[in-house]
Amino acid sequence: MPRLPLRDDSGAGYSLFPPGCPLPGDICGQADAPLNPEVEGSIPSAPTLASPRRGKMRRMRIHLACWVACMGLGIAVVPRAARAGDLKITIVSAQIDARKLKGSVDRSAMPFSDLACLSLPGLRHISDTCGIRFAADGVTKLPNAALPEKAPVDAMVRLELGDRVVRTYPIPSTLTPRWGYSVVVDEHIFDDDDSAAFLLYDYEGPGQEKQLGQGLVKFKEMKKPGKRTMKVGPAVLTYEVERCGADKPRSYKYNVPANQQIAELARTARTSDSPGGEYVAVPVNEGEVVEVRASGRVQPNAKKYPDRTAGPNGVATISAKVQYNQPGFRDGHNHAALIGQLGMKAMVIGEHKKFTAETAGFLILAINDLKSADNGGAFQVEVTVTTPKSVDERKMKKKGSSEDAGPAGLDPRVIQQVVDSHGAELDQCVLSAANPNGEIVLQFTISGDGTPLVAVEKASPNLKQAGECMKKKANGWKFPPPRGVVSARYPLSFSAG
Repeated sequence: MPRLPLRDDSGAGYSLFPPGCPLPGDICGQADAPLNPEVEGSIPSAPTLASPRRGKMRRMRIHLACWVACMGLGIAVVPRAARAGDLKITIVSAQIDARKLKGSVDRSAMPFSDLACLSLPGLRHISDTCGIRFAADGVTKLPNAALPEKAPVDAMVRLELGDRVVRTYPIPSTLTPRWGYSVVVDEHIFDDDDSAAFLLYDYEGPGQEKQLGQGLVKFKEMKKPGKRTMKVGPAVLTYEVERCGADKPRSYKYNVPANQQIAELARTARTSDSPGGEYVAVPVNEGEVVEVRASGRVQPNAKKYPDRTAGPNGVATISAKVQYNQPGFRDGHNHAALIGQLGMKAMVIGEHKKFTAETAGFLILAINDLKSADNGGAFQVEVTVTTPKSVDERKMKKKGSSEDAGPAGLDPRVIQQVVDSHGAELDQCVLSAANPNGEIVLQFTISGDGTPLVAVEKASPNLKQAGECMKKKANGWKFPPPRGVVSARYPLSFSAG
């Protein structure tokens, strides 16, 4: 009889035996698992022997007996996907010794938007310092709170697992950062003789991450469940490892109202299951599979146009009214569609979206409409979060790739929010034009102190003078100080009335 390979070239392998037979070696990762007498074809185990040596011999006899029994039943060759052996690793927090920080400078600016901060566990408590807040009437408000500390470090952690990498986010100006960042990984990527590397950085801008220290942990130790601390440069780092097993999917059902701003919804949201159907910011770990299904209709302008409704996919955005979409969801995105934010990643959801989370955080859902006060209705959503069933479903970042990089110097949503806050000034520039129909594109170069240098990239012939007026006004604005120099373009469309 020809021999069949126990694994194919993809690593998926073949199952030669019925359920209940523990396989020799590490084909399924459970060579020493107890047999299940309730499963057909399984052999009940004998009482445990006191001697470890005799116990090992007993397991070998059971494995051999199971092989014989299975062979007697006939061989079935069933292809199966490579099974994910799941560990949840959480980078919890750090205690940094300020006396050991060298060459760092005081910082107080936050380069993230309000949504990013509300979606990240370690930044929710300082979200008032992030980006710009929007009231229900669409009026912008500058951050009105100061950072709780003024420590000379924006700490973040990078975890190297072989050729894969996990990155937290920087937490500004604190010696006691708490990330609460969790990732689900497959333990089979570990080689017990290799080490995982925890690297602590001071984030100074894109491509400017100053390494403060490194700590190594053998994979063999890393896989053991429990909470641990370790020395990493000037800090004591806390991390936790949990074995996931075959966890049931987490399901959340709730309404997303159209008459509330996305940031205001997120600010007051529950961050756990909501039995009463209240709005939830859904907790998601990096590497988990998220599926969102939405239904229902909303009224983007219930008072003026009660008969106009939109489903979760939204309606086509009118170019002259693109400013009524949420900042970060403008060009190319439908008005009144279901949108979402997870960590620093913004996305359009629509009626249905399934994806593997590339970052950890709280999934925030809302309607793509900046003027929410006159809206009506709600979308009914169901969010399901599952652990990947196979290694192929995972999308871990590769070390040294474009994904293995820090956040942008200034969140694009923040730039759009600042420009929106000066909308009345820009309108004044256009009102004096004989023909106010057309387009103007402004180019912003924002320096490290938040001062912009503005140029008119493009202007309709009838709006040349209006473009120069906008340029003059915009050069006097102030942006949140970014990390490094940031460039952005801002298109504006105008129509009579």
